Amino acid sequence: MNHAKTYHFGKNWQQYLSGHFSEESLERSKESFTRFFGANLHGKTFLDVGCGSGVHSLVALMLGATRVVSFDVDEESVRATKSLAKSYEGDGVWEVYHGSQLDEAFLQSLGTFDVVYCWGVAHHTGDMWRALDLLDHPVAERGLLYVAIYNTVSGRFGSSWWRRIKETYARSPRPLQKILEWGYIVLNLTLLVLRGNNPVSYIKQYKKKRGMDFFVDLKDWLGGYPYEHATPAEIFHFYHKKGYALVNLKTTNHIGCNEFLFAKPPAS
Repeated sequence: MNHAKTYHFGKNWQQYLSGHFSEESLERSKESFTRFFGANLHGKTFLDVGCGSGVHSLVALMLGATRVVSFDVDEESVRATKSLAKSYEGDGVWEVYHGSQLDEAFLQSLGTFDVVYCWGVAHHTGDMWRALDLLDHPVAERGLLYVAIYNTVSGRFGSSWWRRIKETYARSPRPLQKILEWGYIVLNLTLLVLRGNNPVSYIKQYKKKRGMDFFVDLKDWLGGYPYEHATPAEIFHFYHKKGYALVNLKTTNHIGCNEFLFAKPPAS
């Protein structure tokens, strides 16, 4: 996949941790995780692929994981996660590394884990299907794989349209990027009003989704390039051919992420 420039998610995550992260947002993230995962992580090992801010690594430790390994290709994200790790005072082991999901040797060097968590990462690598394929390496026998991938939406303002917007943003100089960011924020606020929503109330309630911040998420979405996507059926069949069983699924009709929880079969 050819792309102009990779978006630096880490700078956005550092802004989130410094200005928007709180005990409330952490609790919302934990609730969102447990709602889908359906169980705690007591005694489990956990790999956070593309850890971003490190918040979900912290959630895993709070839910009883004994060892969490976090890594990201973005050095700013690694720094953000390391800064969050300094505040952790629990008994679990938390390791943070700089590495790429497309680096097979790196993934193999980490060993295997009871839970491999890859939320909204593979579709930004520039080689999504290879990234998804390599995720098989760190999943332990009978382990769980949690993947979230952007949904394919056809038609006007669908996936193809958004790819062009994101590529334009990626190719633009920083001053123009700032204009695009604010234009996108104003557009979203205007749409909220037109739909009868109170923007202030909506933004305050936004953290209840996954503990994230409305404005940080908007910039994260606009800048998220490279950008790939897939239908739920494509992801299901991809892992079904590898022998994985689908444990849980959450789909969307829009351009957000479909979420999948797969179980790896025992070795034959």
